[in-house]
Amino acid sequence: MKQRAFTLIELLVVIAIIAVLMGILMPALNKVKEQAQSSVCMGNLRGFTLAVAMYAGDNDDEFSDSFACYFRTDQRLPGETPGNYIHRRWCNGEVNLRRHPEFAGEFFKYLADAKSLICPTFKGLAKNRDVRISNDVQTDSGNSTDVSFYEPWHNYTQNGYVGPKGNGRDANRSGVVQKTMQVKDPANLFVFADEGPFTQTGYNRVGLNDTRLYVIFGTVDAQNAMRQFKSKYNITTGPDGAYGEFTDIIAGFHNAPSGNVVAGKGNCAFVDGHVGAVQRLDSFAVSWPI
Repeated sequence: MKQRAFTLIELLVVIAIIAVLMGILMPALNKVKEQAQSSVCMGNLRGFTLAVAMYAGDNDDEFSDSFACYFRTDQRLPGETPGNYIHRRWCNGEVNLRRHPEFAGEFFKYLADAKSLICPTFKGLAKNRDVRISNDVQTDSGNSTDVSFYEPWHNYTQNGYVGPKGNGRDANRSGVVQKTMQVKDPANLFVFADEGPFTQTGYNRVGLNDTRLYVIFGTVDAQNAMRQFKSKYNITTGPDGAYGEFTDIIAGFHNAPSGNVVAGKGNCAFVDGHVGAVQRLDSFAVSWPI
């Protein structure tokens, strides 16, 4: 009996059906992938909540120094080139603390339970040094220049408003609260959070560039901003925000709408020990401790 073969038209119809199904399934599969990556990220940050609690327990209830939460020094380390090197450490494989624990500060020793120091979503976004998403969204490429071994290895940064007061720096760049017991609302104050590699005109001036997430514009005193706007929830960023453009801002790549990697949320580790996702426009509200 002669077997009947597919005609060209039948093959084209099958291919078209497969293409339509793929078009329907791919967004759903990408969403599942992102949800899985966000869950991994939250697991990573739970290790940071443990580290914060253990460090405080051993250090008179104090927070670590946000400038030195990873590294033992802000001076140039072996393998770092002269210049703005401290802002390139997050992507400099020469100082990756998993391989070079000799560069680590006191707090980093408590991160043994942190499964990873980098969000898998962030790692994918930061794999290229220069990425332009739109006219106003791009990677902060200036911070990765002069890095011979480009390797994004951390993106969890500490809230710049918690930690030692002064510490040899100007008062505006010191911790506002030094101890965990000074925090009035520990369920709504993050200690560590996702920080993204992107800058966005009108929202933030720099992407990830150090170990400190400092949500305010330039050198403006946050205390004065609070007195002016009465509530920390009134200090928002963006063209329609009450305050304007921030320096740092929580990442927006989790649960982001398709094609807009800065319009979603960032995962945060809070003082009370829980981990949750926060809209990037609420960055100041969950970083200001009083």
